[in-house]
Amino acid sequence: MKSRIGILSLLLGACSQAMAIGIELSDMTEAEKEALSPREVMLANEASRKSITEQSNMKMTLTNARGDKRVRDVLMLIDDSNQLARKTYLEFSSPRDVKDVRILTLEKEEITEDDDRWLYLPALKRVRRISASNKSESFMGTDFSYEDFEIADGVVGSKNHEYTLLREETIEDALGVEKHCWVIEAIPVTEHQIRESENSKRIIWVDQEHFAAIQEHYFNKNGELFKIRTSSDVRPYPAEGGKTVWRPMRIEMTTQATGHKTTVLLNDFKVDEGIPENVFTRSYVANQQL
Repeated sequence: MKSRIGILSLLLGACSQAMAIGIELSDMTEAEKEALSPREVMLANEASRKSITEQSNMKMTLTNARGDKRVRDVLMLIDDSNQLARKTYLEFSSPRDVKDVRILTLEKEEITEDDDRWLYLPALKRVRRISASNKSESFMGTDFSYEDFEIADGVVGSKNHEYTLLREETIEDALGVEKHCWVIEAIPVTEHQIRESENSKRIIWVDQEHFAAIQEHYFNKNGELFKIRTSSDVRPYPAEGGKTVWRPMRIEMTTQATGHKTTVLLNDFKVDEGIPENVFTRSYVANQQL
């Protein structure tokens, strides 16, 4: 059995040694899992789902309290080759009112630095920067904010939070599959995160089998529950170096005050296939030319 110190060392190296970490996590015994601290669980959550690159065609369905639906199709490309600073490119292909809207996010390695976010609006034919003060805004009218697309609990983001294990329990995911979970509370503790985040705390249900976060409750600055995210249909994908990454193919965010929800289905999901580096630049977002 590996020592607890050995497990922690592996998890702290998750970003720089992601391929090896994936194999270690899959081999972890129940006793080793029980020895994990709440922060180690969240690091394992990141390590279990991170690949070098990923791409998918997302179908976003926005549903209001009356059941009326709007559907959007979005291309998502992610470059995690620098596992401390993810790059994300999103491009809307339909419907017509959002077609060709493009968003680029360049995360930073330092927790005190704000991520770079660029938004291209075809109607204006210009790129504008999304400031850190706007990251709690709705992402294109969905129930997700720009902040929700950040890796909040990885090697970088976890430095902004304090984690507490509240309990262990078995719950059903959104598709009715039972999952035995750690229930972990995440509270912002750095001045930067307290100032910039829309959340006063989050409660996260992490599946003990594959370390997937299958449910998350978000509490606003007044301490009120205002959003709930669920993830389900978690599938394995082979990645570089013999690693297997586990990713949910269905994600849903619901706003409690309005009953409005956004459901995301990931289609044609691929990991570790080449993506041109120029995609993740401001000039590409503006001109869409490699």
